[in-house]
Amino acid sequence: MKLLRKIGEWLSFFPLQLLLAHLRKNQMLLILWGVLFGFVTKLIGSKFGVPYLFLTPEYLHQVNALSFFILGVSIGGFYMAFHLYSYLILGPGFPFIASLSRPFYKFCVNNSVLPIVFYIFLVVNIYDVQINEELVSTKTVVFNILSLTLGMVVFILIAMLYFFSTNKGGEGMFKRMQTTQTGVKSIFQKTHTFIKLTITEELQPQYYLASPFKIKHSRTVDHYDKEILDRVFKQNYFNATLFEIMAIISFVSIGLFQSFDLFVIPAAGSMMLFFTLMIMIVSFLYSWFKGWTFFIIIGIIFSINYLATKTHVIDVKNFVYGLDYSHTVNYSLEKVKQIQFNQKEIEEDKLKHIAILNQWKKKVKKHQVNDKPKLIFVNVSGGGLRAAVWTFYILQQLDKLSQYTFFKNVHLITGASGGMIGAAYYRDVYRAKNKGLKIDNDSTLLNNISKDLLNKVSFTLITHDLFIRHKNVSFNGKLYPKDRGFFFEQELNRNTNNLMNYKLLDYQLDEKKSNIPLMVFSPTIINDGRRMIIAPQPYGFLNGVYVEDKDIGPENVEFIKLFKNNSPLEVSYNSVLRANATFPYILPMVSMPTKPEIALMDAGIRDNFGIKTTIRYIDALKNWIKENTSGIVLIQIRDIVQDFDNIKKDEISLIDKFIKPTLNFYSNFLQAQEFGASELIEITKNNNIPFEVITFALRNTIEDGISLNWHLTKLEKKKIKKAINNQKNQKELKKVLNLFQVQRK
Repeated sequence: MKLLRKIGEWLSFFPLQLLLAHLRKNQMLLILWGVLFGFVTKLIGSKFGVPYLFLTPEYLHQVNALSFFILGVSIGGFYMAFHLYSYLILGPGFPFIASLSRPFYKFCVNNSVLPIVFYIFLVVNIYDVQINEELVSTKTVVFNILSLTLGMVVFILIAMLYFFSTNKGGEGMFKRMQTTQTGVKSIFQKTHTFIKLTITEELQPQYYLASPFKIKHSRTVDHYDKEILDRVFKQNYFNATLFEIMAIISFVSIGLFQSFDLFVIPAAGSMMLFFTLMIMIVSFLYSWFKGWTFFIIIGIIFSINYLATKTHVIDVKNFVYGLDYSHTVNYSLEKVKQIQFNQKEIEEDKLKHIAILNQWKKKVKKHQVNDKPKLIFVNVSGGGLRAAVWTFYILQQLDKLSQYTFFKNVHLITGASGGMIGAAYYRDVYRAKNKGLKIDNDSTLLNNISKDLLNKVSFTLITHDLFIRHKNVSFNGKLYPKDRGFFFEQELNRNTNNLMNYKLLDYQLDEKKSNIPLMVFSPTIINDGRRMIIAPQPYGFLNGVYVEDKDIGPENVEFIKLFKNNSPLEVSYNSVLRANATFPYILPMVSMPTKPEIALMDAGIRDNFGIKTTIRYIDALKNWIKENTSGIVLIQIRDIVQDFDNIKKDEISLIDKFIKPTLNFYSNFLQAQEFGASELIEITKNNNIPFEVITFALRNTIEDGISLNWHLTKLEKKKIKKAINNQKNQKELKKVLNLFQVQRK
């Protein structure tokens, strides 16, 4: 019996009681904690590289003690938001806390089970990743962990200094309140009723932590007036509310400095900042509206949606920089068919491309003995920064190993997302070299394209785009919002030494002369699923099949023709790259000046491999290709190998029957594109044109650990470079080199 009584006493330990109270009252907050634990243990978000944002935070392109310190500060802010919210929701259920001196501090000490466990998991995983994956010395790792800890402690100490001077409790406080009938009054104050939770006084803890290392018996508060207890909590809530308001204003104000690199914190820090803001906003609303908080939040969301949709008070649109938005274009099936299916223009477009092909042939014959050279197409897949680095590296190596004859033979490059960014960068490197400009060495160029693009985007999203966007930027004399889309382009320009800082028009002449390969971008129009063909050359023959008297419009819509009166060739080339690589939520959808308004998303939604554009191009110009070439070589630079033997062998469970109808659509999305692409290639091979496909794949399976993200770790960058050495890629590399050994003089 004595043992059972002792166990019962310890089960009423205040930290344990608070943990049980969270399970009863704060399930949504616990889910948030679960997500954070999943991030740092690599159980959630590994495919997108989210864990590495916490385990290898990057600041000013460096992973060091300073980047860990900043992450620690942001985590400390989240801890304090958690404690404030918990105190607001759970505090009144433990009335004894009001009788203690410094009640909020002691509440935080006892409410720190989850923060401490999270800290332990975070530190263990940081150590594991830094030592075993990043190959950092033990001394450096320990120093980084100490810096992380210091950052957390600094923020918590600053917050506690405020609460030490404001939130009072204990006997002295009760005596003062008994001698006065008025509490703290202000415009923020509101009548708080004494909140009773399911926890009764009989379940009040018998022990609590008076400090991190000191346990005390709790005192009953039966002899205190409930009204005075309520006034203590009111005062504490009022001070907490002021702290939350100051914190929210401070966090949002940081967004004013988004143009300065020093203020752009690591991406994981921005995530913690977002979670902190949400908790503080909910806490603030709860202190005013109590049980109505959920409905108030829903009302705020719908109000913001109405203002953003029906008025210009809140404008959440994102733009293509350089495009004229002063007037809109009618976007309808009839209008698109009228623009796209002008047979005379289609034939003129073909003639223009035949002229480009003639220029290409004239150029390649200078370094080939074959009168009919191979026509080379390059298709690149999406995959964020890993695809950009992989594509650039493969093009760089193919050109270098072929004694710089490979890229001269490339005629057309198409594809999606990050792959097209990498290909565009290499094309501009090639273009700059041809113009005699001084270019960095190969290693530096590869390092440039692999630099972080996420920190500034995530920071701007949290501190600026989620609130009223108040900054504009001028481009070609026109004003546009200065949102995360702008900063993505700015960061890409900076990383690549402004080699791609041009307008679409600037590439037109070089493409016409075949000084550089053609590039065709094809972001998806999310309104109807068509593709927007964006390029400096006209491509009327890519539009699709026209069926007279049928409401079958073109599959593709030409950008420069649809917006011919909106200065389409004046657009920023980086905006085109961004529209073609619009990763959901991370980058904003791109709005176009049409009525009704259409928006563009990632090209990978419709064709992640670029094969549709290539096949349509070949089909339209097959007569010239048959007469003037010895066949086609399609170079595929892919994120992952083709795998048609991926049948899932697990038994379908009862839960699967509920979730698979929805989830299978997503999980098989790219696989369905694989089948379509393979079918198109097989059909094209039957056109009596020699057709060879050479494929370079970065990953063998989807489990290969390289993140789909705009941020890469050092280890991931090494894995990308090593991938060219695997057996299959070496075999494909020999095919390309053999091709040029035969053709080269």
